[in-house]
Amino acid sequence: MNKIKYIVCTACLGILLASCNDFLTLIPLNDVVLENFWTEKADVESVLFGAYAQLESSDCITRMSMWGEMRSDNIVAGTSTGNDILQITRDNILETNSLTSWLCFYDVINRCNTVLYFAPEVQKIDPNYTEEEMKANMAEAIALRSLCYFYLIRAYHDVPYVTRPSIDDTEDFVIPVTKFDVILQNIIDDLEVIKEDAVNKHAKNEENTSRITRVAIYSMLADMYLWQGDWDNCILNCDKVLDRKILEYEEIKLKEGPDCLIKLYKGIPLIQSMTENSRYAGISYNEIFGLGNSFESIFELAFMDGQSVSNSFINTYYGSRNTQVGQLAANSELFIGVAGGTNKLFTKTDGRYLESMRESSSQYGIVKYIPLKTEYNLLTSTASTIRATITDRSDRQIPNWIVYRFTDVVLMKAEAKIMKAKVYENSISADSSAIKNRLFEDAFEIVVAVNNRSTNKEGTADTLKYSTYSTSVKTMEELVLDERRRELLFEGKRWFDLVRMARRDGDSKRLVQYVITKYTENVSAVRIKLADMNSLYFPISKDELRINTKLKQNPAYVEDDYISKSQ
Repeated sequence: MNKIKYIVCTACLGILLASCNDFLTLIPLNDVVLENFWTEKADVESVLFGAYAQLESSDCITRMSMWGEMRSDNIVAGTSTGNDILQITRDNILETNSLTSWLCFYDVINRCNTVLYFAPEVQKIDPNYTEEEMKANMAEAIALRSLCYFYLIRAYHDVPYVTRPSIDDTEDFVIPVTKFDVILQNIIDDLEVIKEDAVNKHAKNEENTSRITRVAIYSMLADMYLWQGDWDNCILNCDKVLDRKILEYEEIKLKEGPDCLIKLYKGIPLIQSMTENSRYAGISYNEIFGLGNSFESIFELAFMDGQSVSNSFINTYYGSRNTQVGQLAANSELFIGVAGGTNKLFTKTDGRYLESMRESSSQYGIVKYIPLKTEYNLLTSTASTIRATITDRSDRQIPNWIVYRFTDVVLMKAEAKIMKAKVYENSISADSSAIKNRLFEDAFEIVVAVNNRSTNKEGTADTLKYSTYSTSVKTMEELVLDERRRELLFEGKRWFDLVRMARRDGDSKRLVQYVITKYTENVSAVRIKLADMNSLYFPISKDELRINTKLKQNPAYVEDDYISKSQ
């Protein structure tokens, strides 16, 4: 994608797509401007690129991480933490908290709806705008809109669902919420209809990760089906992604030969952490997070070095090259004891804890995304000597934000396989037992593949032992959750993973057991609060409630109205 072009176009379109303080009061698009603007393919792409640019905004990226990460057992308050952030880390969330605002996502949704409304009209009048190009643009818009709604329902549960743009003064956007399950089914249906219209492969290589492609839509569908509990369709879409990555690997291997950084782990192509003749690990981090747009990336929000738009979320809330601990920090249980072999989550040879955290004055800064390059010797014996060389980014080098990457998807497949096995767990039939064991074994192989890459155990004794986890669906499920936690640490996934687990359980007991580990005070109060399943979702912002009278607050956040006797 021409990044400069779409940033400039976004600025030019500000008057077209401007909004007030609420998506329900979006300024209608001016008829005269529209008549003069929507005349050619470039106009459609300008608004479409504007949707990408808005998704790259600090407001959107902040919420992607905050909604999916901050309430989890990964995150605690850091240094100079702002009050709104601090209260969320304490699970004391009020409707007045600024981070409960969902406006930025509805801004993206409105841009996408606008593209969907006008693209067919432009295609009729611009002879250079083919039907195939129009369908591809519309597929991108539907995918971006669906992604926004997917974030919104996982954060809020029920939200207003709008599929038409704000283009007319007569439009009524004061509407009630639509139920979680209805929206989830709608966005799945939308993606199923348009998935083959999306571009299979862009001419510019970087656009294959910074713009929506078919493989990105397959990944989104896999995730959505996992939340819906449709294990077969989740696995089907994961396999489509896997097949595509195997094909790409074979092409790269043929081209690069012995210098190829990608190898097969249990049949899954992944970037190596450490090559065969090297003492130092860190290659996979450098490719995925340092350089970005890697083989394993599926969809990431990309930033150009030195551009005016920056990923300010990282430097503000996570660590930076100048500040080891930002407003957020890592839960100490993720770091303490790894070097000595006593940590419950990471083994000493697992480089992911080194790539994600640094110890600083009794706190553990989150530095994933910060180093441009990292190398460490896994053969050393103490924490102080494990890290060898770190090259942090300069101020002009901006880290991308990854929405989906390959290991995320293959671990979805492992989770779906395990949950599919649940129906056979209590059967005494030999056939049922064989099916369950096969599903367990398939899932375990995936987890081991991902784990081996980062622990550099491929070809030696696996760190994980099948007999340790194959006793029940629960232990296998928790194995996958642990591996997802290790692999996707601080990437905006953990809280959503725990909520998905709680939805399957029908209660939050296991979720509470995970999350409560980070609290040192008010433990009982947090335990009581999280026992209410409604409390797993955010409250609707007070501003939204004031503007849209058809909205009703999440019942977990409705306060008792005490009226004095004198009234």
